[in-house]
Amino acid sequence: MKIAILTQPLRTNFGGILQDYALQMVLKRMGHEPITVDYDCVYPWWRWMLGRFKSLVMRTSHHIQYPHYGRSGQENLNRFIHEKMTITKPVVTITKELLESLHPDVILVGSDQVWSPWCNVPIKYLGNMFLDFWSDFPGKRVAYAASFGGSEWIYTPEQERLCGALAKKFDAISVREASGVQLCKEHFGVEATHVLDPTLLLTVKDYESLLSRQQNATNTLLAYVLDTSLEKVTFLERMAKKYNLELKIKGANDDISWDDSIEGWLSEIRDAAMVITDSFHGSVFSILFHRPFLSIVNKRRGAERFISLLSKLELGDRLVDDVTTYELTNFIIDWNEVDICLVREREMSMEFLKDALM
Repeated sequence: MKIAILTQPLRTNFGGILQDYALQMVLKRMGHEPITVDYDCVYPWWRWMLGRFKSLVMRTSHHIQYPHYGRSGQENLNRFIHEKMTITKPVVTITKELLESLHPDVILVGSDQVWSPWCNVPIKYLGNMFLDFWSDFPGKRVAYAASFGGSEWIYTPEQERLCGALAKKFDAISVREASGVQLCKEHFGVEATHVLDPTLLLTVKDYESLLSRQQNATNTLLAYVLDTSLEKVTFLERMAKKYNLELKIKGANDDISWDDSIEGWLSEIRDAAMVITDSFHGSVFSILFHRPFLSIVNKRRGAERFISLLSKLELGDRLVDDVTTYELTNFIIDWNEVDICLVREREMSMEFLKDALM
């Protein structure tokens, strides 16, 4: 079947790109033809020039490279997207005409925070993620690992009314967090299944195949941090000293460098002696590569996704709720037990996807 995927803009988000890559890989192996709508990413040359000029005047870094393929982002990430994934031409608006031109049998929404109002500004994007642009779509509507971004309900009454009516038209709904099941039932009146993020549907061997060099173990504590603070940095320094590791702090989005790449990011996680992160996907790949890790609860971006995933895999002790008081009591993780849980959850998630696309 031809499957059109709607997800968050890919931009310069390592995890966001990889979750879409993983979903496409899984669908292709199932015999389908997926294509992701590459929206909200057109980056004309004049906008690049304006950003470059502003960075020179303000004496700040400007890591967005000259636009290629008509999309924004950083060149190495754009290269990965265009070499490894199937996407549409860049668009700024999702329309019925665009989707009709793809002739989809299925429109699949997910994953990441596609159902979070905070991640869909302006509001038209939130409605788009419920297919408001094609209310009489004749094919299947499926949500895979959709996320509300947290366990609290933050929709306005109008958003709840409109999105709830559209959610009822879906043939199958799954959510990334356990709390999403209850939110769907209470506010939309629909049933949902709790599944794994798409990145966890692939195995570590799938990601190793993307990397050109063998593992090179380092004495590094890799800190992949989305939102830095003095408290976090103090905690990272304390942990590095405790385990006699060299601290390397890596940022995201505007903090990416000219040389950053998906392959490089994965390699750094794989090769680290330890990973500490406030990123959901940073935690995911630490688990897949069997790296000792800690997940700092990122309350601003949503704590529920960390809690939901780590409880499924019996890794609740790796959750850092307060960096000022947390103490790691056991550095070693029983990866055999984790993998047993992961295989079970992966099978259940795959079963949902297969049934939804039948």
